[in-house]
Amino acid sequence: MMKITGLFLLVLILASVALAQTKQPKTVRDFFNLLPQKYFTLEGCEPAKDKNCDKARKEYIETFLETEDTANGYWKSGCDGAQSCLTMALFKRLNGTYIVAIQTEFEMGSDNYFLEYKGGKWFDISTQVIPNFSKKNYYELPQKGTTIEVFKKKTVDTDMTEKGAKLYDLVWNAGKFSIKK
Repeated sequence: MMKITGLFLLVLILASVALAQTKQPKTVRDFFNLLPQKYFTLEGCEPAKDKNCDKARKEYIETFLETEDTANGYWKSGCDGAQSCLTMALFKRLNGTYIVAIQTEFEMGSDNYFLEYKGGKWFDISTQVIPNFSKKNYYELPQKGTTIEVFKKKTVDTDMTEKGAKLYDLVWNAGKFSIKK
């Protein structure tokens, strides 16, 4: 009986440790602190010396953070010549998880991603959750409300793009996006 009780306690402890390690982030800062270089490059990060780029993240926040609106799940931070700008907006699903919308802007243009953080890993789910998702579009993320304005990317120079003509709105309702013209 003692062996079974000890084994049961060990299983409970291991399960609680595993659960704590995969705790889901809830705020824009939580998600920013976990965001990998693949989606947002921190120019000052040296992964060999700076685990998870924590030092570079702290410096980036001190230098570039413009808006951290936790209540609305919104983040906006600036940039300079080498460092990209970042905008994030959280969209809460009916099951309590989030779609993390990311926009990075840099000297030559911008990129958008719609991500999911699950089990300690990031997944790009843009094509699964955004109707007609295209890297040729510019997705303007809202600070207030849940409507994303979608614009065509306009080529200004051979390698440079900017926001062009408005195409439609993406409306978040009942845990999913739909197109509204």
